[in-house]
Amino acid sequence: MFVLVRGELSVTVQGKPIDYLLPGSVLGEMAMLDARTRSATAVAVTDVELVRFDQPRFLDLIRQRPEFAAHIMNIMSSRTRRLMEEEVKRQRMEEELVIGRRIQLSLLPRGCPQVPGYAFAAGYRAAHEVGGDLYDFIVQPDNHAQIHLIIGDVTGKGVPAALYMAVSRTLLRTYALEGYGPGEALRRVNDFIRQDAASPLLLSAFYTVLDADSGRLTYANAGHNAPLLLRAATGELEFLESRGLLLGAFPTFTPHEQSCALEPGDFVVFFTDGITEARNAAGGFMDDEGLEAIVRSRACASAEELLTAIVTGVDTFAAGVSQADDFTVVVLHRLPAGE
Repeated sequence: MFVLVRGELSVTVQGKPIDYLLPGSVLGEMAMLDARTRSATAVAVTDVELVRFDQPRFLDLIRQRPEFAAHIMNIMSSRTRRLMEEEVKRQRMEEELVIGRRIQLSLLPRGCPQVPGYAFAAGYRAAHEVGGDLYDFIVQPDNHAQIHLIIGDVTGKGVPAALYMAVSRTLLRTYALEGYGPGEALRRVNDFIRQDAASPLLLSAFYTVLDADSGRLTYANAGHNAPLLLRAATGELEFLESRGLLLGAFPTFTPHEQSCALEPGDFVVFFTDGITEARNAAGGFMDDEGLEAIVRSRACASAEELLTAIVTGVDTFAAGVSQADDFTVVVLHRLPAGE
């Protein structure tokens, strides 16, 4: 056991600070009494002077000075009370995060739209209890052949990103239901975000409208990963490229709408950077090349099969390594003729 006479100490558990000790503080009394391995680490922040007590000296001092024993008991009692209070706070926070996760998941689509001639599959995984990825399907009320597909990623992690995700989803859904195209919807979201100067977060988003009658995709990008288009006829991969900046980064946003035609059998893979930035134990990234290899190497007959292949491929690459970012994948498949 030690008494800190001069200087300051930082106390940590597994690298996380839990206490800061000033002169007059006592440390090590728990291990002294129960003879167990220390549970925390004390590091000198400044030059320090300590008085060391081994167990015989400690027991002698208690016998000679009962008030010293009372002082040690008071220290232990105070620390126990504080730890109990922190544990209650931790449990309450965990409960709130569980509720937050339920609310966030309730904002994501309950299922994929049922569109004749097409199939959709979607997967989402948060790196923490709550995250900042979003995706949505919106069928235009006055024209059911127009399906809006949105995927996005809020900068940052945890609760702030999740709250921002919820606001962004609401904005995007509102503009979609009002009939705006991809470029104009993204421009309006950027204007709204820029008006809220207090928010430090940014949003990347890829906004697509599928015309189910013609098979045409119209899309615009706001700093997001370009989706992959797998051509069934040739097996070739294309990126749906479209220039655009992160929403909220600049006061003006000029979207560049592009379009392409889907042929029967074609797949489109929309994803967030949690896929390409997945890391393995060696610190390597999956990158675009890794995702492309998965998509190319699988002779998938359905959107669900391709989604499963991508998620399995990411998990195999990561090999159990905890990931720092959420990931989302949405697969669109134009069904072959006759299906």
